[in-house]
Amino acid sequence: MKFFKKFFNQVFFIALAFLLQFLLILAVVSYFNQYYIVFQVLQSLLGIAVFVYIINKKESPEFKLPWLFLFMAFPVFGLVVYLLLADQRLSGKQNKRLVKAEDACKLYLAAPEKERKEMNVRLGAYAGTDNYLVHAARTEGDIYNKVDFFPVGEAFFADLLTELRKAEKFIFMEYFIIDPGKMWNAVHEILLEKVKAGVEVRVMYDDIGTLGMVGGNFAKTLCKEGIRCVKFNPFRPFVSGIYNNRDHRKITVVDGKAGYTGGVNLGDEYINENKRLGHWKDTAVKIRGAAAGTLTAMFLQMFDMTARETSDYGKYLDVAHEKFDEPGCVHPFGDGPQPFYGEQVGENNYINIIAAAKDYVWITTPYLIPDHNLTTALRNAALRGVDVRIVTPHIPDKKIILNMTRSNYTYLLQAGVKIYEYTPGFIHAKQMLSDDRVAFVGTINMDYRSLVHHYECGALLVDVPCLKEIREDFESTLAVSEEITPYNFKMGFFASLFNSFLTLFAPLF
Repeated sequence: MKFFKKFFNQVFFIALAFLLQFLLILAVVSYFNQYYIVFQVLQSLLGIAVFVYIINKKESPEFKLPWLFLFMAFPVFGLVVYLLLADQRLSGKQNKRLVKAEDACKLYLAAPEKERKEMNVRLGAYAGTDNYLVHAARTEGDIYNKVDFFPVGEAFFADLLTELRKAEKFIFMEYFIIDPGKMWNAVHEILLEKVKAGVEVRVMYDDIGTLGMVGGNFAKTLCKEGIRCVKFNPFRPFVSGIYNNRDHRKITVVDGKAGYTGGVNLGDEYINENKRLGHWKDTAVKIRGAAAGTLTAMFLQMFDMTARETSDYGKYLDVAHEKFDEPGCVHPFGDGPQPFYGEQVGENNYINIIAAAKDYVWITTPYLIPDHNLTTALRNAALRGVDVRIVTPHIPDKKIILNMTRSNYTYLLQAGVKIYEYTPGFIHAKQMLSDDRVAFVGTINMDYRSLVHHYECGALLVDVPCLKEIREDFESTLAVSEEITPYNFKMGFFASLFNSFLTLFAPLF
């Protein structure tokens, strides 16, 4: 399976398309040279037609640019690759299933009018940030919740096991990666115990994200054990290897009363049992209260779309949530492909937080490959005097991606953005904190794959008590990170040239 993952992916099809272009030109020059002018005219007409089509698409300029370059330089090659890789939209049937599930779930998620008014008072200056998510992500925030923050995967893991053992009705788990080992084996053991006790257990994982870690019959094996399991976009050579729309979410919900999200997958490296990249730094949150119902709904919508079924939503969402005497607001939300998500919700949420920052905005991300809008927001904040700090890995999981990340340092540094590299190992946490008032913890990286291609999720946290712990975590992370400055950071000429070429095509991958 690793062989198929390696060769039947974007790189394989790009190489195949390039070979097709070369063979076509060779055939025209060698055997059909009398038709060479006709060939050139047809090729030019094709290029112009596709050029006009792409220019008029409602997509970011960064995403259009590499396609325009390919079409103008290699029309046939560009067309083949475009047909294989460019479509990021859901199919009509998938979108209908999501819309149907969303409409059914809304009946159980709407907060009482009194609570909505109180929430707007609590949000204050961040009412607009929350309102954007209401309209773009089509979810609602809630009050009277309790949020626990986990600064490392080990803390999340210990709490997760405790919560799973409490399950009485259902357990839902949705992850990009399941990698058998200490972490998954411990979770699996509890899931089997709960199935025997009559608890409903559902598991969903991304098939390509997990490829090479579990066998092709992994989902069937779990189903035989009584765990309802589905694979998101099952891997099929020559077809699914080129899917852009992967399920990168991380969600666990227990009885609809406690929900987890964050950067942690179900694998040993996330809890530092596997230290191939040094210390793995990750974060997560547990939400209890009405906001946990939003995570339940998000799971059910994705599960039902994948399984092509309709759940009894009231059974899982009509829950008497405990009301906690805690200040602040919690707003879980999802992001993903069009047309269900008409906006780049994750990116715009980041931009809204950055734009509202007055004193500081601190960020951790494993990949720093922002588009023009996000880069501009970061630079603008720094230029108006906001303390903008970004922590990225010092030890990479992908060396090419690290080089692309570092290629963005200089432009950000010039505006006053402070950049740090986490020297103990690999930082996988995707979080943002601003002005001690608002934070985001979730699955959304600052790269095109997360911001444009994937299904993602996370939680906007406003004035909740755990923001103090999130700040402490940032401070301890910064203390062991190396600050990057114009004096200690340089990229060679050839490295810069190579990265410039890679950056041109970054939106495609």
